[in-house]
Amino acid sequence: MRFAVPRGRAPRILAAALAALAACGEPRRPAPAGESAGPAYGGTLVIAGANDLETLNPLAASEKWGQEFIRFALFLPLIRYGPRLEYEPALAESWELLGDTGVVFRLRRDVRWHDGRPVTAEDVAFTFERAKDPRTAFPNAHYFAAWRAAEVLDSFTIRFRFDPHPDPLAGWPFTPPVPRHLLAAVPPERMRMAEFGRRPVGNGPFRFVSVRPNDRWVFEANPDFPTALGGRPYVDRVVWRVVPENAAQVAELLTGNVDVIVAPGADRLRTLDADPEIRAVVRPSRTYLFIGWNGRRPPFHDARVRRALTMAIDRARLVARGRAGYGEVAAGPISPHHWAYDPSITPLPYDTAAAARLLEEAGFRDRDGDGVREDARGRKLEFRMKIAAENAFQRDLAELIRADLAAVGVRLRPEPTEFTTLVAQISSPARDFDAVLMGWESDFRINLTPLFHSSARNGPYQLASYSNPEVDRLLDLAERTTDRAAAAPLWRRIQLLLRDDQPWTFLYHSPELFAVRERVRGVHMDIRGALVELPRWWLVPASAAAASPGARPAPPARRVQPATATAGRTK
Repeated sequence: MRFAVPRGRAPRILAAALAALAACGEPRRPAPAGESAGPAYGGTLVIAGANDLETLNPLAASEKWGQEFIRFALFLPLIRYGPRLEYEPALAESWELLGDTGVVFRLRRDVRWHDGRPVTAEDVAFTFERAKDPRTAFPNAHYFAAWRAAEVLDSFTIRFRFDPHPDPLAGWPFTPPVPRHLLAAVPPERMRMAEFGRRPVGNGPFRFVSVRPNDRWVFEANPDFPTALGGRPYVDRVVWRVVPENAAQVAELLTGNVDVIVAPGADRLRTLDADPEIRAVVRPSRTYLFIGWNGRRPPFHDARVRRALTMAIDRARLVARGRAGYGEVAAGPISPHHWAYDPSITPLPYDTAAAARLLEEAGFRDRDGDGVREDARGRKLEFRMKIAAENAFQRDLAELIRADLAAVGVRLRPEPTEFTTLVAQISSPARDFDAVLMGWESDFRINLTPLFHSSARNGPYQLASYSNPEVDRLLDLAERTTDRAAAAPLWRRIQLLLRDDQPWTFLYHSPELFAVRERVRGVHMDIRGALVELPRWWLVPASAAAASPGARPAPPARRVQPATATAGRTK
């Protein structure tokens, strides 16, 4: 799970423009100059995003794009999700479950860190121990809450013990091992600040080259990546460029200075998709948009106020105007892709009259006639909402929310904040914020404890400092229940309680949007991630594109195949 910056609008008329090209399963060979029928090696792929990558240390990363580069480009997890969300071998060539209390992983012997050292079971054990150590403040420590011990059996074999719980392996696709020989000297409490996060040494298909803060990250193909795992990526280099404003991203795309932009606006996306050199991609996602309320600060400790604020926001209008209809109003934190999602649970209604009554009940009314409610002591019902400073879409969305709340006597002041600073402020124990507009990307295994269990109030994701003993009890029970039929009513009750308490205002679920130049081929994205097949992307050689003036190599099929990863819901 990770923070995601909400962006962009999706066109109402745009179909999913995602072709599963023949990159998967193709012979990995250079294509002769001028040949456009198959993948070719070489070239630099440039991806533009609005924000810098926070850190590329797997033990510290909590931001979406940093985690995507970690999992799919720079590092190799023990196991990974396949196209149908089944577990596949990765660093571990095999594994054996020991009933419901343990597992033995057997590692490949041909994977090396980018500095040449072999990857061993000692690295895996070290990563596990650091992830479990509370001083590390690993953002996803909940992955291993039920895991008890690691035992290195030999250099390439490791055994773990854990308490019985649903889907025990689910944390490993999201937690690649890190090199013990480079990080063992870093105290756990210093892991987040370690230079390793800005100059990572991984073991994946790409390796780190350089970084200019708030400008660009450069990665290059790893020529020694094992052939059995896909071998050398097609492109020579991948550059993540920080281009804060969407208009500037579009300009760079049109001039060919970048190849991919993430989250283009819908109005621009329609025009871009009509350009013969560019195609639009709509990817199914596990992301929803929310407003997090800081329950340590009044009046957000009062569920009546949080409910009223939610009901005063026209969330359907946000989907219609902010996403041009691409999305659906959210009732809670479980996304529609998940088996535990219950479509019969309806969101709180948009009802300004009911919102006003709740605010009156909580003691807020306009006592001086200035249009803003006050409590009995004359304190105005006003607050600041943090938004990512680099993101024009967030500014537009915040203005729509501000206008809705003003209509019921609540004054909202958007507070643009640099994104990495914003994440630090909302996730630190100090909780230096009133409210925050943020996106959230869930994992495949449902786990709401880090978000809403009272035991996690000082953790990085329990932004609301929310406490409900019944939610705590149900979460404890649901996350131990392995049978889905028995777990489903527990998750339903949890969703209802969160819907009514609104520790976060759940706004909407939405897909992700991209604009890609036609010279980029082999692009496959699905619910696992946008960069899941990055090593298989390739670029049409300039010589091939120029060989036939006025014509291009045959483009991938467009607007015909929805971007789906599986026919059913995930685990």
